[in-house]
Amino acid sequence: MKSHSRPWWSRPIELDLQDSPPQPFASVSRDFIPSGRRRPPRGAIRRQRAPAHQDPGLCCERAYPFTMINFVLLISRQGKVRLTKWYSPYTQKERTKVIRELSGLILTRGPKLCNFVEWRGYKVVYRRYASLYFCMCIDAEDNELEVLEIIHHFVEILDRYFGSVCELDLIFNFHKAYYILDEILIAGELQESSKKNVARLIAAQDSLVEAAKEEASSISNIIAQATK
Repeated sequence: MKSHSRPWWSRPIELDLQDSPPQPFASVSRDFIPSGRRRPPRGAIRRQRAPAHQDPGLCCERAYPFTMINFVLLISRQGKVRLTKWYSPYTQKERTKVIRELSGLILTRGPKLCNFVEWRGYKVVYRRYASLYFCMCIDAEDNELEVLEIIHHFVEILDRYFGSVCELDLIFNFHKAYYILDEILIAGELQESSKKNVARLIAAQDSLVEAAKEEASSISNIIAQATK
């Protein structure tokens, strides 16, 4: 009796992870053929292997795009907005209305309720850390569990950078919070799943800022001495 193997287009992509654990938001699914389309020829779908110097999550990102995030909000328990990032076009009037609606919707929910809220045909995923609510809006068909992991990923990097991050850190160093977020997300999609890489890039940025401050201070001293 002949054994029937799985068709080639339904086999999972082979990833050479080299004994490294996968990232929590890097999921591998099977190739499929949508109904009404012709079967792709052999060789049309190439298997990808992650290089030794690359995170396995980045290889999966090229094969399967991550969830699209429409906007990010950080809201305090008092309803104060601490950070906003918009990846979809909203006018200033619409942004104000969105913040007001979501603040009233999320802040009134109990701690035992689900972290997903249906809103205007979208899904809002939120998670509370101390006095801050981290909120991300995604499409209705996107994976909300993946967004929960992205939120936690962002908070872990903030905590590593500031050391037990609190609301005051984000108030007085909001520009650094934006920089960290821009290293994690680009155009609403996850671009960096490695905390070490983000920490290295932030340290390089801080060293450039310090070097620029020292250079500006030395130039101002030279000008002050020359004008005496």
